[in-house]
Amino acid sequence: MGVFDKPKCDCCVCPMQCALEQLVESQTQINVIVTTRGAITIFLGTFTLTEVKDFIATTSLEIDIAICQIITVGFQTLPTDFKLKPVRKDVVGECACCEDPMTNLLKSKIGQQISIPSGGGPSGIISAGVKDVGEGIVLLENINMGGGMPITPFGITSTCLLDAIGPPS
Repeated sequence: MGVFDKPKCDCCVCPMQCALEQLVESQTQINVIVTTRGAITIFLGTFTLTEVKDFIATTSLEIDIAICQIITVGFQTLPTDFKLKPVRKDVVGECACCEDPMTNLLKSKIGQQISIPSGGGPSGIISAGVKDVGEGIVLLENINMGGGMPITPFGITSTCLLDAIGPPS
């Protein structure tokens, strides 16, 4: 799990890249959810990640996605050795004022159900359980996108790009 010298990469993009790299290694099927910061939800169907490097995720659909734009990715199977980057104590700048507070709040919600009102799902709300929290990223389980979409067993969400979290919906 790499370390980058830019605060935004360190607390947002690097943890997402590290998590996605593990999904490439395990050939885990990614299902339906790729939400970008521009409030556009891209439903690509089921695919695998073929490569993750230089902050770009390449899919089996030959679509390249800028990792800095990914808020949430859902997947069917959690790799047995899946690890989140550990939460750091020495963060500064944007990481300290944006990512740290949300990470700390989510750590207090492990084992609980939450909703993400700006999650970009068909209903505008994602409901999920908080399974684990690492630096810049939360591991979710039993994700319900609403709007008749299937429940996705697992997902990773960037904590720095979450607008809000609320009670279960």
